[in-house]
This record gives sequence, structure tokens and C-alpha cells, in this order.
Amino acid sequence: MLDVTDVFRICSERRREGRRVIDAHIGEPSHPPPVSVSGILRRIGDVGSRYMPFEGLRETRERISKFARDFLRRDIDPDEIFLTNGGAQALTSTLMVLRKRKILLPAPGFTQYFDNARIMGLSFSTYNPTAEELVDEVLGKLGDAGAVLINYPNNPTGFVPDNDVLMELWDELRRRNVLLINDAAYSQIYFDSKPEVPGDIIIDTFSKTFGIPGLRLGYVYWGLEDRKEIFDAVYITSAGVSEISQIVLNALLDSLTEDYLESVRSHYKRKRDKIVELMEGFSFPYPRGAFYIFASHEKLKDSKELALRLLQRDPAIGIVPGDVFMGDERSFRICYSLLNDDEAEEMVKMILEEIHRM
Repeated sequence: MLDVTDVFRICSERRREGRRVIDAHIGEPSHPPPVSVSGILRRIGDVGSRYMPFEGLRETRERISKFARDFLRRDIDPDEIFLTNGGAQALTSTLMVLRKRKILLPAPGFTQYFDNARIMGLSFSTYNPTAEELVDEVLGKLGDAGAVLINYPNNPTGFVPDNDVLMELWDELRRRNVLLINDAAYSQIYFDSKPEVPGDIIIDTFSKTFGIPGLRLGYVYWGLEDRKEIFDAVYITSAGVSEISQIVLNALLDSLTEDYLESVRSHYKRKRDKIVELMEGFSFPYPRGAFYIFASHEKLKDSKELALRLLQRDPAIGIVPGDVFMGDERSFRICYSLLNDDEAEEMVKMILEEIHRM
């Protein structure tokens, strides 16, 4: 399997060789934060000499509670919030606690869902997150699963179902005493109506919201009564988030406005519209959020071979084969976040050239 980390490594090697690289593989945001991180850092005094509360600073969790109320439309108590080093730790900690339950995962879905399942030996099955009748799809695949994980806008497709579908799904799962886990990483990057964020558990990251993946800031909302195990899971996997990162996050949350988020959405919507226009002739779920497109072509049989061929081109192009996401091996993911118009046009032209040569 040629996974995201492999493509990232090869693209980095090509760049060190002095070659030009078109980065369409890594899910890295391209928008700036609402205020300068370097400006925040210049104002920070002596820090780092003491351990932080393992669940996160109280003032940070209070700000996240306000963020949830204002931007997720969820009433979340600060005591239900556990800071993590990015969404990855939030995901891993959550799955550690729920490891005895069978979990229904979206496929295609974020690669770390399946990486965690493999490493932890989790029992899981999958459903199609882009299904036209999503509630029927999930309930039909539910079986003996004790939890369902959703992720909308979806990585790798950008798909978002209608809000009434999401809320109906949560209602149906609650009637069956099945937990709903919501990976809300892209909840603020949508192009149509604002998605609801249902779920008994929410895992989230500020990497995408603020364009700060290098600061590793995320959290778990744990809506279950017993919070001891999630505290323990967060503690043993990191013993807390750095003081500097939390100070930066506090300043970013204090400066967050709807106008800023609207500018972020406009930034990616323009890129989405361009890539959709260029990819006429490809098939894909229509992306209504995030910054991905998950495409196939009638002449393409093996997206791994396509990805390897593109890495040998000049410029080298990084895309990710579909099987990495437990999707169709004929499909591939493009992240269009970092692409300018010229790069997008060049990339699609070279993709088509390679498909017709295969």
C-alpha cells in the first residue's frame, strides 16, 4: 500500500533533490489564523517550567466551551472537555476507551481510523458515508456495533449530508443505545448550509479551523457520565498539551469571529469551484466542505499505479490512492488546499496524460 506518509516522504525527497513538487496529498490548510501566531509568541513571558493540568487549563476549556456554543451550536460544559495534541490524539484516546465496543467506521474515511483499529486490534465494520440514504445505510450495517463514527465534511470526499439526515441518524442511534462519535475536524469549512454537529462524543482539532497544524491543538468532548477513562487515556498518551500551545489557542479563540470563518470558507470554495471545473469527465461525490475531492475515471483501474507515475513526473505530483481510505482502488484523493490555479490545471492535465498511458 502507498499511504499518505509514503507520498509525503517521497514528495519531500523530490523537493530536497531540487525538483518542483505539486502538493495535492497532505491535508494541510492554506489560510492564515485570525491573528499572527508570532505576535502572540512575542508577548509570552516565562513558560514551560511546570506541568499543565492534564485535561487542559481551565481557561482554555472555558474558551472551547464558548466556541462550541457559538460555532458548533452545542452546549458543552468545560468539565466535559479534554485538551489533546491535535485531533489525532483525540481520536486515539477516544478509541482506546471504546476499544471493547465494535465500531462502525466510514469507508472511504480518514486513514487514521483504520490505523488505530489495526494497532489496537479493534473490531470494526464499515459503511458508505456518501450513501444517498445515509440513515438506512448506517442502520443496515450496524449489526452488533456499539458506536458509530461520522466525519462531515468528510475526508476524503468533502461530502456533507443534509442536517435533518444527521439529526435523524443520531435519534435512531440513541434509540438503540449506540454511541455517536463525531469527528468534527472540518466543521467550520463548509460551502452550503452550516452542518449540525450531533454526537455523544466529539473529537475536534483547531488545525483546520485556524490553519495551525504545527501547533497540535485539539480536544475531546465527552458527553458520557463517566469521564475517568477518557482522562486516563489523554493522560497516558501525552500527559497534557504544552502551555505555549494553550496560550496561543486562548488568543486565537478570543479573536475568532464569524467574518473570519466566512473568509476561510470563501478561500476554499473558490478553490473547490476551480478543481470541480477542471475535473470534468471524472466522477466524484460533490464536495460541499473541507478541501478534498475523491475522484475516479472510467479509464483508471489502479490509482496506486497512477500515484507512483505522478511522483516520477517533473514536477512531481502527490495524490493519495483510494484504497488508503478503504475506498475503491480506482479512486484517488486530491487535496486542493495548497494549489494555485496554474498548479491545479497542470496537475489535472498530467493526471489525464498518465491515465491514458496506463
